[in-house]
Amino acid sequence: MKRLALLLAAMGIVTVGVAAAELKVTNVGQELEIENTSGGSNIGEATYLTTSVGLSYGDWTFGIAGTKFWNADTDSIDSYDGRLQLDAWKKITPDLSLGLRYRGYSDHDRYYVRWNYSKDWFWSSGDVWYTSYNGNEAKPDSINLEVYPLGFKYGVFKAGWFVNYVDYVGSGNELENKTEHQIRAYANLYKTEKLSVDTEVRVTLDYNEDHKTKDYITYDDFGRNRVYLGATYSVNENLDVYAKYGYEVADKKWDKDGKKVDDANYFGDFIVGWNYKF
Repeated sequence: MKRLALLLAAMGIVTVGVAAAELKVTNVGQELEIENTSGGSNIGEATYLTTSVGLSYGDWTFGIAGTKFWNADTDSIDSYDGRLQLDAWKKITPDLSLGLRYRGYSDHDRYYVRWNYSKDWFWSSGDVWYTSYNGNEAKPDSINLEVYPLGFKYGVFKAGWFVNYVDYVGSGNELENKTEHQIRAYANLYKTEKLSVDTEVRVTLDYNEDHKTKDYITYDDFGRNRVYLGATYSVNENLDVYAKYGYEVADKKWDKDGKKVDDANYFGDFIVGWNYKF
């Protein structure tokens, strides 16, 4: 509890000089996500149930979320982890917001710095975080980036250059770092007063890993691509329900000799949830 109190204070929930502001609950929601890879032994290799609450306090916004993780097959459902997530955002200018995030798991913690910038046709956003396994030498700490350095938007269309980079801390790791470059595009396909249908396309341009050996599986250039199709329905002015499905096709190979890998080349991601705004 002491560590949680310190984290909340550091994220701005305890803020001096804003006593006139009022802490408000802005929204609550739940989301179920089920992931599955071809060839996997389970129907739901990773099944997540997240319950979240949004709050505002002056010019700060906050989020608190708890997630439970399961493996599911036709015989049983086994829980394997849980997660606490704390978010804080502050609007610095009309165009720029800066944020912090904490994610706590059973065996590691993640500490994030975040940003979101949008003006006219240009936008940029990103998460940079440190993963700590709290002294567990079997699992290396890492520095992680998931950022959109450059993006543009026009009307119902939005696209950005996405970079995912992981650097594993320590000299004893087989995998030292990995980098992925993608183009991600978003578009609204259909919209009425109640219903909105949207799509997202992810195209991997380049994927690289640095290993101490050269016997590992990697992706061909342009060899990892995913498409999402989703819909949001406004039940009333406060309640939205939504569903989304994503499907990924991958071309894998052994880095040592370039031979194709035919296992686990297809991935599905199903998401359904609701959000109630106050």
